[in-house]
Amino acid sequence: MKQFAQTYYLLQFIVCLICLSISCGEGGNDNYSETNDERNKEPEITVSPVTNLEAKSTQIANQLLITWQNPNTPNLLGVELSYLQKNGGTHNGKQIIQGAAGKTGNYTFQLPQYGTYEISAIAIDNYGHRSSAVTVIATPAETTVPFSWATLADSCTYVLIEQFMNKSKGTFWSTPKDISNESTYIYWQQAHAMDVVIYSYKRIKDTNTQLAATYRTYFERWYTNHANNYHHNPSDETGFLNDFTDDMCWICLTLIHLSEATGDEKFAQTAKIVYDKYIITRAWTDDKGTGLPWNTTQNDRNACTNSPGCLVAAKLYQRYEDGNYLSDAKKLYEYVVNNSYNADGRVEEPPLTYTQGTFGEACRQLYHITQESKYMDKAKQVINYAATSDRCLRNGILRDEGSSMDQSIFKSVYIPYAVNLALDEASGSIGKHLITFLKNNAETLRMNLNHTAYPAMYCNYWWGEMWKSSEPASMGAQVSGASLMEGIARLE
Repeated sequence: MKQFAQTYYLLQFIVCLICLSISCGEGGNDNYSETNDERNKEPEITVSPVTNLEAKSTQIANQLLITWQNPNTPNLLGVELSYLQKNGGTHNGKQIIQGAAGKTGNYTFQLPQYGTYEISAIAIDNYGHRSSAVTVIATPAETTVPFSWATLADSCTYVLIEQFMNKSKGTFWSTPKDISNESTYIYWQQAHAMDVVIYSYKRIKDTNTQLAATYRTYFERWYTNHANNYHHNPSDETGFLNDFTDDMCWICLTLIHLSEATGDEKFAQTAKIVYDKYIITRAWTDDKGTGLPWNTTQNDRNACTNSPGCLVAAKLYQRYEDGNYLSDAKKLYEYVVNNSYNADGRVEEPPLTYTQGTFGEACRQLYHITQESKYMDKAKQVINYAATSDRCLRNGILRDEGSSMDQSIFKSVYIPYAVNLALDEASGSIGKHLITFLKNNAETLRMNLNHTAYPAMYCNYWWGEMWKSSEPASMGAQVSGASLMEGIARLE
């Protein structure tokens, strides 16, 4: 009986413990579940919004150019752009633009009618997560600006600056936004890219003072960063010393051009130092004459070095009236004539537009210094050779001279000097022919620009074909095309 009682009380005790456990469990269940939910809840994924959203009118009616900076969001898909007409309008639309994290983006909205629009941008990742919207208000132009070559020059130069310039340094990349990461050794090309901007500056400085001021900022940065010169010598006071003599000649010509355009003498003074200390000191005289070597390790005194060397000397003489410069220019001229020049007008073999143009301009400058007709005769012959010889042409327009960063920029050297000769009263009938020739080239390029892709409106290596969007664009090709348009604007 005693044993039964003990068992009975033990069972009662166990039942009480079970009831107590259930009661306590029910009482704390809410808090326990909430804590568990918090632990199991996935972290909320956020997508950062775009920055620097802008909407600007273009020269085309009812068109807005949208630009922005993508966020540095991992797995970014792109940006959803939308427009909504304000003030009672009913028009709206949207477009998803793919883009990489951290990169700039652009898109052109051709709007259905004139009015004020709210432009909205939402960043989206690959999982469909969306950022908060960023909005701006903009109104497009009501009418299209009538076509002019100056307008097209504005567009081509804008593309060059927006897509290829490192604005913080004033120098240029070989591909848009430096996507190829191959711009370290782009030096002599910097001269011709900046020349395009200088010509644009001279054209707009009195009508667009704000843009002109921006250009002058780029000039200073280009100069301060020594035009991306990859050669560094602590004894070089200028920062422009380079092993390649011709590269320094091109840089000097642009430095002089900067002084001519801005009135700031420091650029030309720097060119003077570079020429005096690092260029002409490399020349030597033998039975072939006095000539400049291509670089410090090769004794090849070629036309593509002595032609710009001759032109630098002539320009320095005109600026500083030091007879030594004129003497140098004449000696280098004679060297090219006696060692490279051909009776048909070729300056070198094979004939390349940049050497034809540079030697022609050197001859033209010597004519205006000396008034000796032999120089103008040579100028007309060598520049006109490139405009008439099948070796320089394809279907009547300047040919594709190659896709390298050297070759693609050749035409940008020829064009300004051909324009100079065309505008020179002493050029006679050759000048008239050059105007027709250059305008034909420009019209061909105009027809082969993808205007709907603006500001990714790239020039091709050969102006008779449109740039293929599947290929990375070329700074050299863009410089050559923009140089042509700036040149034609000078002819208008």
